[in-house]
Amino acid sequence: MRDADPGTPELVVGAWRGYRIWRMAGDRLTGWWYTGYAWAPEGSEASCAAKRWTRRGRRARHPDLPAPQRRCRCGLYALQEPWDFAGYLPFSVYGATDESKVVIGVVAGWGRAFRGQHGWRTQFARPVALYRAPHLDGEQVERVAHRYGCQVVEGRSGLLPLADQRA
Repeated sequence: MRDADPGTPELVVGAWRGYRIWRMAGDRLTGWWYTGYAWAPEGSEASCAAKRWTRRGRRARHPDLPAPQRRCRCGLYALQEPWDFAGYLPFSVYGATDESKVVIGVVAGWGRAFRGQHGWRTQFARPVALYRAPHLDGEQVERVAHRYGCQVVEGRSGLLPLADQRA
């Protein structure tokens, strides 16, 4: 649904589901390339660290508005289709070269939301399922899933029906 005001987010009933890549750090999930951010087990809230130059120096891009905002890149992201990158994870992108701690899963997002060409970004999100890839430490995936209250699936095809469900 689109509104006449380009600053207005899309209206959605329930949560959007999509695909996401995280890094595992102990029993926590962090961003794939923004590894300094650990996801909260009960759900994470997006914030914006974007700055712009003003006559008074660098200031927050939208200090009194929640993330995401239309003319900014802030928000919690997910892909609409699994493996938009045609099969294998692009581990060399963003300097990510070690796949031993990278886990793929399904995420539910809600709140302020914007749909993009390949996915969406929302104000709030939480993991719903993690794919236990053969190269990962299965016990670590189980610990992470338990902490976040999400399901573990054994095959990539197990993620597909979970992403199609309503949260």
